[in-house]
Amino acid sequence: MGFFSKLADAVTGGGVKVGLQWSETGLGKPVEVKVTAVVAERDRDIAGVYLLILADEKVIVHNVKVFERIGDQIQEKIEDVTETVTTFSQKVALAGAQTLKAGQTYEWTGSFVIPADKRPSYMGVNAKHAWQIKAGLDAKGNDPDSGWFEIPVGP
Repeated sequence: MGFFSKLADAVTGGGVKVGLQWSETGLGKPVEVKVTAVVAERDRDIAGVYLLILADEKVIVHNVKVFERIGDQIQEKIEDVTETVTTFSQKVALAGAQTLKAGQTYEWTGSFVIPADKRPSYMGVNAKHAWQIKAGLDAKGNDPDSGWFEIPVGP
């Protein structure tokens, strides 16, 4: 493997495929997680394994009158206005530094609790509150990760 292949792995997080599974979710209840990593053709040093938990509330107000200056003119237009606010964000460490060997599959388990005083998931006509989780490996360059998954969180 040449220098540019190694560089591409570091920049893109390539060379490791990360998977994530989770148990049923609910406010104030432990959520069990399992993170898997399948390592491609070369060893990979990581500083740790982590889980990100995020909740966002998004509100859309339709048909808002908006004024915009274009040069010396003020123009009026009608558009939808969107606002997103993060209502919860947490990083949970699942494992520490280690070397992942080429061609091997690794598995880590852990848990987290969504605080009971937070908002559950909901979908309204003009608003949505959504919870997401993502697993990642803390590696040099771009962290290999599972991508974000939306999870339903009930009361």
